[in-house]
Amino acid sequence: MIKERLGSDLDAVVYRIFPFVRSWSFHPDTLTLTGAGVSFFAALAFAEEHRFLAGLLLMVAGFFDLVDGVVARQQGLSSSAGAFFDSSIDRLSDLLIFGGIAVARGSAADGTGVALVMWAITASVMTSYTRAAAEKRLHTLKVGWMERGERFGVLIVGALTGFVMTAVVLIAAGATITAVQRVLAGRRLLRELEETGIDPTREEVGSGG
Repeated sequence: MIKERLGSDLDAVVYRIFPFVRSWSFHPDTLTLTGAGVSFFAALAFAEEHRFLAGLLLMVAGFFDLVDGVVARQQGLSSSAGAFFDSSIDRLSDLLIFGGIAVARGSAADGTGVALVMWAITASVMTSYTRAAAEKRLHTLKVGWMERGERFGVLIVGALTGFVMTAVVLIAAGATITAVQRVLAGRRLLRELEETGIDPTREEVGSGG
């Protein structure tokens, strides 16, 4: 949602905040993998209950997730293959992070906490999957607000303030709502596509709406 709202302005915003990115010659895949590596260490920090450190590491991981696409466009390397790789690694990073939180709750014999983390994992995966599945036929499925950027932001705030499980509950609830919205909207739009032969989401793009 954050990236989509900024749209073509995202690159300009990144360059304004992080002007040094303009001079980077790193391959975008390297940045994507670096972000995943930082996410792994964030997961370890969560597992060891070092919440503030985990929050800081998530901020670093989020930075790499933000700039890899910008650098790809800057270098003329933006492609469907690159987007697929980035999305796949993002899912891995998400699972690692939530896995670290689950380990911490399990070590504390907090069964309810583990269940809440599993809910957040399931809802987050469904949020991503429903959009990916719908966009095999539709041009886009811009429904719901709890996307990866929002989930990252909520978890960072929760980690830095010590309210990790509060953040997990907010993510679980928000992602569940988003996933349900996407299932309903995707089904409706795909039915319309099958009945008319016209992708209604492309009509929206063409009309400027």
